[in-house]
Amino acid sequence: MALVEVKVPDIGDFSDVAVIEILVKPGDAIKAEQSLVTVESDKASMEIPSNAAGIVKELRVKLGDKVSQGTTLLLLDSGQAAAAPAAPATPAQPAPSVPAAVPAAASGGPIEVHVPDIGDFKDVAVIELLVAVGDRVKAEQSLFTVESDKASMEIPSPASGVVKALRIKLGDKINKGDLVAVLEGAASAAPAAIPAIAAAPAGQAPAAAPAPAPSAPAATPSVERSTINAPQGLPHASPSVRKLARELGVPLAEVK
Repeated sequence: MALVEVKVPDIGDFSDVAVIEILVKPGDAIKAEQSLVTVESDKASMEIPSNAAGIVKELRVKLGDKVSQGTTLLLLDSGQAAAAPAAPATPAQPAPSVPAAVPAAASGGPIEVHVPDIGDFKDVAVIELLVAVGDRVKAEQSLFTVESDKASMEIPSPASGVVKALRIKLGDKINKGDLVAVLEGAASAAPAAIPAIAAAPAGQAPAAAPAPAPSAPAATPSVERSTINAPQGLPHASPSVRKLARELGVPLAEVK
């Protein structure tokens, strides 16, 4: 059993927001980016998505709880979700389980990043781009900031990898489901480690182990540049402050 803690990602300036709806229960099979809970502040409500797929083993929050970035929402059994597709292939169990892991780890194929469920917000404006093409990002790292007439929030990445393309620019209006970026899935090898461990007794895991190696050197040069370029120090500000800064031509990135 591979238990994964699903935590509240970076949701911008919101902290101690109340859980007003729980959308899953123990035993449910969920997909990555499926909404788990709905939270509400004095400004807005939003649904928090899962960063992984699996079976819900335990809920760590209840209605009325206050949560912030980093709060554990639930525990997922990601190994059970990975094993489920292999069940019908009873005559050749070792063979199906290993190929299922190999494409994710070895292909390093593109990962499309779409706008997750952000509640009742529609046609929100992109006011900040927090990464650039070539940057290496981690799962749940903020990619860009959007702003409505009620609130601003940062949209996180659902996976790790290298930014290959940005499909948005400052001022664009976006909605749930819009394609915003494409990642080179260098970090898709991390989830593949779970099926690889499960398949170890059958002696098939060693074949998948060397596959991630070619991806590592390709991503390494981007680490230093990401460290320099990633706008970790961007100040948080309310929508009215951001709007005033734009009108006055004040770059918030230079405000200390």
